[in-house]
Amino acid sequence: MSVASSVLARPSLARRASGLAPRRASRAPRRAASVRVAAAASSKSKPSTDPLALTVGKDTLETFLFKQQARDNVDVDLSIIINSIAVACKKISSLVATAPIRGLTGMAGSSNESGDEQKKLDVISNDIFCECIKDTARSAIVVTEEEDVPVASEAISGDYIVTFDPIDGSSNIDAAVTTGSIFGIYSPGECEVSLDDTPEEAMDKCLVNTRKSGEELVCAGYVMYSSSTVAMISVGHGVYGFTLDWTTGDFVLSHDDVKLPNPGQKIYSGNQGNVEKWAPELRKYVDKLQEENYSYRYIGALVGDFHRTLLYGGIWLYPPDASAPEGKARLLYEVAPMGFLAEQAGGLAMWGEMADKRVMEVVPQHIHQRSPMFCGSKDMVEGLQKFLVEEKARATVKA
Repeated sequence: MSVASSVLARPSLARRASGLAPRRASRAPRRAASVRVAAAASSKSKPSTDPLALTVGKDTLETFLFKQQARDNVDVDLSIIINSIAVACKKISSLVATAPIRGLTGMAGSSNESGDEQKKLDVISNDIFCECIKDTARSAIVVTEEEDVPVASEAISGDYIVTFDPIDGSSNIDAAVTTGSIFGIYSPGECEVSLDDTPEEAMDKCLVNTRKSGEELVCAGYVMYSSSTVAMISVGHGVYGFTLDWTTGDFVLSHDDVKLPNPGQKIYSGNQGNVEKWAPELRKYVDKLQEENYSYRYIGALVGDFHRTLLYGGIWLYPPDASAPEGKARLLYEVAPMGFLAEQAGGLAMWGEMADKRVMEVVPQHIHQRSPMFCGSKDMVEGLQKFLVEEKARATVKA
C-alpha cells in the first residue's frame, strides 16, 4: 500500500508537645487539650463531603474518568479513548511479563521510520494500540513511532489525534528491565479533504494537522511495566497514578494528585556514557553535581527514569550530543507528553542551549521530529539554567 493510501485508509501524629505533663497541672487544661485532640482526630477521620472526591485504593480509572466528566474536565469521547488505551496497556503488560515463554524476545527483523531496529513486541504492541484506538471510533488520526506516516481512522465523533510510543525502552525487554508505553491525546483539528485532492494533497493536509505543540494536549500519560504496572495520567488538572490490580483487572488509584518534589532527593539522571559528547558546559554541570554528592541513577528507558524523577525529584538530563544534535526522544509522542506531566506536577520540562525554552511550545515540523529535554524539580531545572548562564558569561569574558 502506498504512503498516501496508508494515510487515507487508516490518567501528627499530633505531636504531643510533650513528653509528660507536669504532675501538678490543673485538670481543666488537660481536659481541654483532650477535647482538642479528639476534635482533631474526628476532623481527620471524617470522610469528605465532596461526592467527586477521590479515594486511594478504592477508585478505579473508570471511576476517576466519570468524576472528571462530572467536573467538565473531559468529555465522553476522551474518556472512551483513555479507557481503550488502558485496555491496550493491560494486554501489553501481560505480553511483556511473559515474553520469554511466548517467544516474543529478540528482533523482528525490521526498523521504524526513526531508524531503530524493531523488537517483536514493538510490532505486536503497535498493532494492539492501533486496533484499540480504531475500535473507539473517536480518533481521526493515529501517530505512532512504529508507523512511517499518520494512520487515518474513521471517527463517528471526537476526532482526537492520538499519539503513542507502544513500547519505550524495548531494548530492555530481553533482560526483564523496566519498559513502558507513552501516549498523548491532542485536541481535534481540521483535516478537510476535497474530492478534487490527489492522494498526495490529502496526505499533506492530514500531516499538517498532526504537527501540534504540547499546548494542544488534552491528555497525556504513560504506563510503566515493572514490578507493578502503573499508569500515570493527566487530563490537565493534576497528575494521578493507577496501579493495575490483576485480581480484578482494574487500574486502581494509588497516587493522588502527584506533585514533583522540589527540590526532592539529590539525584540526577542521564546517559553518563555519552557525557563526553555533550556540550562543555553540561559536562561541567555534571561534574558540579558529583562534587555536591548527588546520586546518579539511570535505567535507560524514558518511562522508568521519568517515573523515578516524578516521585523522588531531582533532574533528568536528555541533551543533544555530537551523535544526536537534535536529541533522541521524539517530540509528539514522548517529549511533549512527558513535559505535560512534569508541568502538571509542578515541575519543569525545558530545552535549548540555556535550557530556557518550554518543550510544550515546540511545533514539530514532521511527526517523528526529535527533541532534547531537561526535566525535573523546578529548583533543579532553574539551577541548571543559572549555571549555564554563568558559564556562558565566563566564556564571554575569557574570549
